Amino acid sequence: MLRRGLIADLSIGLGLGFIGGNAFWYGYHMPRTNARDNYYRKLEEERAAKQGA
Repeated sequence: MLRRGLIADLSIGLGLGFIGGNAFWYGYHMPRTNARDNYYRKLEEERAAKQGA
């Protein structure tokens, strides 16, 4: 009985942790990282255009 409960608790904990980690990674981290990268790419393109002109 104890072993079954332990396995269930570990499975639920790991499953929820995995789901929560993916929600954070793809719902918050990746959009913010892409927005930051796009911002700096735009700045670099503007700087290169000014130097080239």
